Amino acid sequence: MKVLLAEDSLTMRRLLASQLERWNYEITEVEDGAQAWEKFQESHFSLVLTDWMMPNVDGLELIRRIRESGHAEYVYIVLLTSKSDKEDLVAAMDAGADDFLEKPCNPKELRVRLRAGERIIELEHTLIRKNEQLMGAQAALVQSEKLAGVGQLAAGMAHEINNPVAFVSNNLAVLQRDVQSLVKLLGQYATCLPVVEREDEHLADRLKTTEAECGLPWLKENLPQLFRSSLDGLTRVREIVGNLRDFAHLDQAATDTMDVVAALESTLEILAPDLRTGQLTVRTDFGDKLIIHCQPASLKQVFHAILSNAVLASEPNGFLEVAAMRNDASVCVEITDYGCGMDETTQRRLFEPFYTKRPVGSGQGLGLAVSYGVVKQLGGSIEFESTPGKGTTFRVMLPDTQKSR
Repeated sequence: MKVLLAEDSLTMRRLLASQLERWNYEITEVEDGAQAWEKFQESHFSLVLTDWMMPNVDGLELIRRIRESGHAEYVYIVLLTSKSDKEDLVAAMDAGADDFLEKPCNPKELRVRLRAGERIIELEHTLIRKNEQLMGAQAALVQSEKLAGVGQLAAGMAHEINNPVAFVSNNLAVLQRDVQSLVKLLGQYATCLPVVEREDEHLADRLKTTEAECGLPWLKENLPQLFRSSLDGLTRVREIVGNLRDFAHLDQAATDTMDVVAALESTLEILAPDLRTGQLTVRTDFGDKLIIHCQPASLKQVFHAILSNAVLASEPNGFLEVAAMRNDASVCVEITDYGCGMDETTQRRLFEPFYTKRPVGSGQGLGLAVSYGVVKQLGGSIEFESTPGKGTTFRVMLPDTQKSR
């Protein structure tokens, strides 16, 4: 444990330091409060032993600065003093000292006080760890509740949207077929226009006027593309509905064995056009086959979602790293990009359904939400580390079902 020792008396400082070294403390010695404050800002110390009366900055001022620094972990401070008046001791404790010792210090008493400080520091560290675990469990519970609620909503939306989409899609297909027939018929009527002009000039003029008003040449040229884009839009709606349905019924996916390495390789082949467009290089680190029992279709969707995001986040001529390995009782998949990274807001909301940073129309915000649900359903976890401007690493931990058998 690191100890900062501030004492202006060289004899007393060396005596205390030799005692602390025998107890296996890592000592940093300074001769006044100003030096102590500089050292404290440079490094973390769990224990601070400081004299009261020192030049430049005294012990009380040093204690106040430490307490006001907002240090993340608690620092246990013992004040060394020859003062024994109650008012002085109250002032010392009010400044933030945890304990005090009268000089010259009795080695046994010093050892007992330091052990008490160690226990308090260890309890504080335990409390921090427990609090982090509690916060993680709370975040996971909130996320699970969000996914469950959105799953119910998604199931209803998928059903309500799918019926009118199917109706419109069928009608549009029929309309496309019949309009093509009408255009063909109009073309045949156009061949009769010279005959109409000879028989009834006024009727021919009205026909030409009507043709100009309705923009018949434009319609002939653009109707096929209008129908295609409309059908493409409906196809996209169907895909969204399909994703909503999958999101609502993640637990109903078929289970089977799957080679994680083969799944990653096939996903990279699917994304090959995007990789070529972005001029991205993929560095892989795959070992032997990693066979697990899972929901292959859903898990491939997870890999595709994470890799797609990595491609989009990368700068041209960059590279991705994809690794798969066994880790204790888990299979670990790591996907790293060196692109734009994520800000705090994005990291906090990353797995929220329908949250996306992509432009409107280019992302549904379901990829990572679905991925989170899939991996949780398998008994695994998704972790990530991201630094804005430097990149992101996703780590998918899956139960090693082959090893557990």
